[in-house]
Amino acid sequence: MSAPTPTRPSPADETELLSALCTIRDPAQLRRVMGELLTPSEYAALLRRWTILKMLSDGHTQRETARAIGGSLCNVTRGARVLRTGTAATLTLLRPR
Repeated sequence: MSAPTPTRPSPADETELLSALCTIRDPAQLRRVMGELLTPSEYAALLRRWTILKMLSDGHTQRETARAIGGSLCNVTRGARVLRTGTAATLTLLRPR
């Protein structure tokens, strides 16, 4: 008996997932879905990245941000690089606040 051949997610799978997530309007429901899709550490990493982007867009320095999140300057530098492009898709989520 041979082992099943692993299949990799296709671009269609990604589109389906993203489309499904876009239908969720309730933060509580989205939190539940994210909790089912991600491990607690994956969810914490996502939240940390969001916090980095939010703090940087609010004008905090990279060092202040790293200190506040208890992370490394390298993590914060990645977020700063994303925001520096000026065309980051994340900016559209941060601006309405």
